[in-house]
Amino acid sequence: MPAEAVVVMIVVVAAAGIFIWSLTLRYRTRELQHRERLAAIEKGVALPGLNDGESNMTRGPRAYLLRGLIWLLAGIPLSIFLFALSITTQHPKLVQQKAFEIQRLKDVGASEELIRQVQNDNRPIQELPLGFGLLGLVPAGIGIAYLIVYRLEKKDNQAR
Repeated sequence: MPAEAVVVMIVVVAAAGIFIWSLTLRYRTRELQHRERLAAIEKGVALPGLNDGESNMTRGPRAYLLRGLIWLLAGIPLSIFLFALSITTQHPKLVQQKAFEIQRLKDVGASEELIRQVQNDNRPIQELPLGFGLLGLVPAGIGIAYLIVYRLEKKDNQAR
């Protein structure tokens, strides 16, 4: 397996692990809040608010700004990285590969013209297509959407 494929697999597994870990932490936080509310009900004390543990940055229009910047500034470098990775995985076709392909074509009875095309084909082999770099535009687009919502919320609040 090529080293680039191993790196990509490690990145994907690490991202999935971080995502699962964050969901687990959120679940445990909510579970603790639930226990706290149950204890308050049993003692007859005023119930604490559900969002007491959250900061102001996770609520309101500024949350959209924060999330938008995070998504955007994660998507752009991801796109650059994936484009660079796809460019660096190009390599010339080995002579052995060409010979094997020509022999296979001869075995199936291909025309001489097709065999000459394969012999003269000097295009590099691309392990990852250049379009792979477009995957980074997905989080960048989410970030732009959050920034648009932030701008609209800000204008709406100023109009009031």
